[in-house]
Formats: sequence, structure tokens, C-alpha cells
Amino acid sequence: MPIKPIKRQSVSEQVYEQLKHQLLIGEWKPGDKIPSENELAAAFGVSRVTVRQALQKLTTLGLIETKLGEGAFVKEITPGVYMNNMFPVVYLGRDSVVEVMEFRTIIEVGAAALAAERIKDEDIKKLEQYYKKMQANKDNIEKYVEYDLSFHSQLAAATGNSLIIQMYCILQDILRMTIKNITEKNGVELGLKFHNMLIDSMKEHNVEKAREIMFEHVQEALINFKKDQ
Repeated sequence: MPIKPIKRQSVSEQVYEQLKHQLLIGEWKPGDKIPSENELAAAFGVSRVTVRQALQKLTTLGLIETKLGEGAFVKEITPGVYMNNMFPVVYLGRDSVVEVMEFRTIIEVGAAALAAERIKDEDIKKLEQYYKKMQANKDNIEKYVEYDLSFHSQLAAATGNSLIIQMYCILQDILRMTIKNITEKNGVELGLKFHNMLIDSMKEHNVEKAREIMFEHVQEALINFKKDQ
């Protein structure tokens, strides 16, 4: 494919990217009213038309909504919105986390069983490596979550099923944030226990044991997350 010259980014696109970044870093939370078109135009040093174009794009993505006579407000990104737009999720409400965990109960339990049947020695070694890195980063939530996600992605890869593997690639952002929310509330000890048990079931190629452990893992995490909510 021939290389094409890079096109200069339009002003409205630059405004859109900056506004999107504000949402990504949590500068504006779900339910927050964002500055008016006039305020944004003055802050960016652009016209109201330029700002309006950027806001319309964010509205189309389902990230903000305009209420007549009130202004534009940040919407909570639900799993459904994420799936429709393939947009990186950076904040999830309680109900959304529950939905994702329910989804994981359905998908990951079956995936664990299939992985136990098909897993190879090199896959098990990778799972053990990720588990050791999870243990080593118990006090570093960001790194712990990354290795936790890698562990589950490796289990998906061990199934050899291209649809399951692709699903984990598509849902990586939403799974990462869900794991982070769950871990911040529940701590790491329960997760470490179940991950270790999953490795044992993989070594034994015990399909039913893997299914039961994964089901208990997701359910325990969900039950503990719901406590005191």
C-alpha cells in the first residue's frame, strides 16, 4: 500500500480530542455539566461553531448528552455504549460493573473449562509467570491489575478459540477497569487464591474443577463488591 501524506488535523478535531481527553482522565465525571459553548470557545480561542462540531461528535459517541435549556452533561459509559462505539472505558458505575461481572460469569466459566481441556505447557508457564508478578505487585494496584488481566487473557488464548480470543482483545479496556474497581474494593488476597487454584486445575487438565473455580472466583468477587453498596 503506498504511503499517503499526513493530513493536518482540523481545529474542530483538535478541540474534540482535548474534550475527549478531559473525559478520559476523569476531569468531568458522569452527571457533571460541562462548560457552555461560549466558555469553551473562549478557553480554546476558537469559534462557537468549532466547539459545537466537537460536542456533536461526543454526543454521537454517547459520551455527553444535551438537555434543552440546561446545557451539556457527561453520560455514564455503560457496557452497551462501549460495545456500540468501541470506546475506551475509563469510568464505570456500580451497575455497569455488575453487568460486566455477570457477563464474565457466563463467558469466562466456559472459557476456563475449554482452556483446561486444551491448554499447553507453555501456556501454563505463562500463567505462572503472571501469577508471580501479581504476587510481587500486591501493593501496586496498577501493575497488579495489568498482570491480572494478562492472566485471564492468557486463559482465553489457551482455549484456541478465535472468537473467545478476539472478544478479550475487544473488551480489554472494559475488563481492565472492572478488575481495577473490584480489586480496589475487595483487595488482592481472594483473587490470588483463586488464580492459584486455576493454575492447579490447568495442570491437571481438570475441566470440571476449572469450571467450578472460575465460577466461584467471579461470584465471590461480585458478592463482595455488592456488600455495603
